[in-house]
Amino acid sequence: MIVIDTSIFVDYLFDRDENRNEKARKFLNSIEGLTVFVPKIFVIELISVAKRLGIEISRKDIEELTYDFEILSEDFVFDEALNVAEKVHPRAADSYFIATARLTNSILISSDRLMVRNGKKYGIEAYCLLDELEKALEAIGKLKGEG
Repeated sequence: MIVIDTSIFVDYLFDRDENRNEKARKFLNSIEGLTVFVPKIFVIELISVAKRLGIEISRKDIEELTYDFEILSEDFVFDEALNVAEKVHPRAADSYFIATARLTNSILISSDRLMVRNGKKYGIEAYCLLDELEKALEAIGKLKGEG
């Protein structure tokens, strides 16, 4: 099981940097068949980032993108996110992704180095696609029973 940070979808959907886009695309193609968890704040972040970048994306678009995802409610994640905030002091939204990984016993994958560093400090297996794509793909392969 994995938790995917919003940064990966930003890199995938909004082709601003070819290297980041390619890594996100390669990673997202590798996760077919795996359970993907995201906290509810993922939806808000993705819409907000898209609008700031001048890209039109609707709630319906987000629903289609996340159709196969398990979106965890605020109520389910909040207490663990609060623990994350107290222990490792990440950005508020990052607390939710790290907490989601802990609650679901998932690997955290992000293009955000700081989130990955804080996830690791909290005891989460975490990989930054920008620096650790091959390690992330290897971990995905193990989850799929390929390695």
